[in-house]
Amino acid sequence: MNLDDSAREVLAGLADIMIPAGDNMPSASQADVAGGGLDRVLTARPDLAEALSAILDKASGLDPAQVMADLQTNDEAAFGVLAEIVPGAYFMNVTVRETIGYSGQGPQPIDPRPDYMEDGLLESVIRRGPIYRPTP
Repeated sequence: MNLDDSAREVLAGLADIMIPAGDNMPSASQADVAGGGLDRVLTARPDLAEALSAILDKASGLDPAQVMADLQTNDEAAFGVLAEIVPGAYFMNVTVRETIGYSGQGPQPIDPRPDYMEDGLLESVIRRGPIYRPTP
């Protein structure tokens, strides 16, 4: 789905109400939520595109703060769509991730020490010996 520039501007306004700038963090629009961030979110969640388009059509030309307040009070489903898209796009932004110190998920080495043996967690099982019930 391709949103035109005016729809993206509406989204930027709504997103800035949800995530304003502060404490050395960019606002949602400064983090390109309505641009590349939105494209990435909709690539991952294309099922949200139709609902987002409907929200932006209804919000066009209206005060973003009033629209967000109305959605939060009267249309939880629509607010939920924005609450998934906006933060998702925001935290995909490299600058935002660097500012909060999040480098992303990656492999973690596994401690080769079998702590379950050293801590005595299996001691009673080992002392008891093998037991089983035959299966039919």
